[in-house]
Amino acid sequence: MKKTLRFVFIFGVLLFSLINSACHVTPAVVSLEPKSLALQQLFPSAKNPSVHFNASIIASPLAYTSNGQAQIIVPVSEGTIAVLDSATGALLWQLALPRDANQDVQLIATPVLIDKKLVVVYQCVQKGVRVSHHLVVLDMLTKQLDPAFPRLTFAANLSHKEGGSIAFLPSHAYSHAALRYLPSNKQAYGMVYVAFGNASDNQPFHGWLFTVDINAWLKQGAEHALADVFVTTPEVNCPAKMEYGTQEMVCGGGIWTPAGILLSQDDSGTELLVPTGNGQVDLARHDYANALLRIRPGHPFEDGCDKQLCAAFNPLQPDLACLRSCKNLFIPRLARQNAPLKPPNHECDDKNFWECLAWMDYDLGSSSPIKVKLTNELTVLLQPGKEGAVYLLDAKHLGVQYDRLQVAELCGSPTDLCRLSWAGMMVTQPVLAWINNEPVIMVTSFSADNTHIAGVVALKIVLENKQPKLAVFWRFPSADTPAPLTMFRSHPSLPALTGAGQNAVVWVVDIGTPGILYGLRVHDGKMLVKQPLQGSGRQLATPLFINDKVYVASMQSGTGKAILEGFQINQMP
Repeated sequence: MKKTLRFVFIFGVLLFSLINSACHVTPAVVSLEPKSLALQQLFPSAKNPSVHFNASIIASPLAYTSNGQAQIIVPVSEGTIAVLDSATGALLWQLALPRDANQDVQLIATPVLIDKKLVVVYQCVQKGVRVSHHLVVLDMLTKQLDPAFPRLTFAANLSHKEGGSIAFLPSHAYSHAALRYLPSNKQAYGMVYVAFGNASDNQPFHGWLFTVDINAWLKQGAEHALADVFVTTPEVNCPAKMEYGTQEMVCGGGIWTPAGILLSQDDSGTELLVPTGNGQVDLARHDYANALLRIRPGHPFEDGCDKQLCAAFNPLQPDLACLRSCKNLFIPRLARQNAPLKPPNHECDDKNFWECLAWMDYDLGSSSPIKVKLTNELTVLLQPGKEGAVYLLDAKHLGVQYDRLQVAELCGSPTDLCRLSWAGMMVTQPVLAWINNEPVIMVTSFSADNTHIAGVVALKIVLENKQPKLAVFWRFPSADTPAPLTMFRSHPSLPALTGAGQNAVVWVVDIGTPGILYGLRVHDGKMLVKQPLQGSGRQLATPLFINDKVYVASMQSGTGKAILEGFQINQMP
């Protein structure tokens, strides 16, 4: 049942009906002082009916400007790129992605816009089986596929040092993570990073990260476009004895977080921060599942772990001195003050922390990190975990874990079992605001029970004995909010931030019937906006802001059709 439910979630069926950081640059609503805000629906309305799509909108909408006109790129899950007028929601043009006869398309990962080129990854399905994965380029000026970039089909077959090879299997791969683009200082185009996990736990599967050289693609063709291929768990065989291989910590390591990997800069240049999902963790075999990896573009991954301290690495009971020694690898663990993980269903009573993460499907790779520079000497990373914790790490030495704060309690209780235990409590990417020169980091959580409050948690970083620690700043909803146990019962949208300083507002959609768009003032957590949607919203998509307007993907109840809802943000007198 767990596999079936997770498969349904990945395909975008609304869970409610079943029961920017460096990565997200959002135009700020700088003209508004968030004392009191009101939203005016632009579309759908009687005047502006907007467009109804016959499939979900799972990837996040993107902003685009053509001849001074603000437009919205809508990636529809059945393989259509639609472009809407940002003022009326009217369809300006659309294009179906190429596929062979008798094939369906799944468009799940958020594309990336490079000037006037839209780079899109999608998968072709035949008789319910994924048979191929492709990358294409749309020319936004001609409104057609760009013939200068012939369709790229992903394939890989990597030799293993112990013999045999690791093949990229289309049927066991799934593109869910947002694409990322790294510009080049020397050439017209740079690199696009395309990540794959899987849609369920069927083995064998691995995490794959493809580096696509756009300039080589243009000049030499698709067969020369792949600059690098990295696999997180280079195992030739994945002998699962149970129904779910990830529960046995076998292979896996999918790169699937909807927010995508984090591209960042440090003293050594560009780094890719790559969170991976459940599976096998074994340093000796170079298996890097359920971890956070720092990869340097153009260089092979080196975990930076001390060979002597890690010589007898035990995946079921890793040595803490070994974990701390790893410069480019973070493997999660409890902090000294943390209680053991004890889900109320007693499934982890006989398991340690790492076994429990695997057994409950609490993979670290569900969420993407955020980087915060505290001082000239100290930069940290905040990495959410699916088990509801936030990890505070040294950005220069990933093995150093300063803190782990459980910000969302484990779903369920002895008398109120969690309806979606595999879903965890957190699939997100934090957003960062600076208030009075202090960072405030916001994460979203959910709880599929009737016991625990979930929603938005704002965190501050405090110093204790010169060591950074996490502290809760505010929560929404709070215990005195009307009916808090009916809010955030399933995955919300990803959070988005507008404004700065005292004008900063964090936005999130609570999925429901109807969905609710909330706008919360960052400096004190006050609710400025509570806007019911016409549809249910769309989990794990990011609200889009263009000047003083906000747009959210949504599903119409009972119809299976998706819409985009647009609002004008007004300041109340």
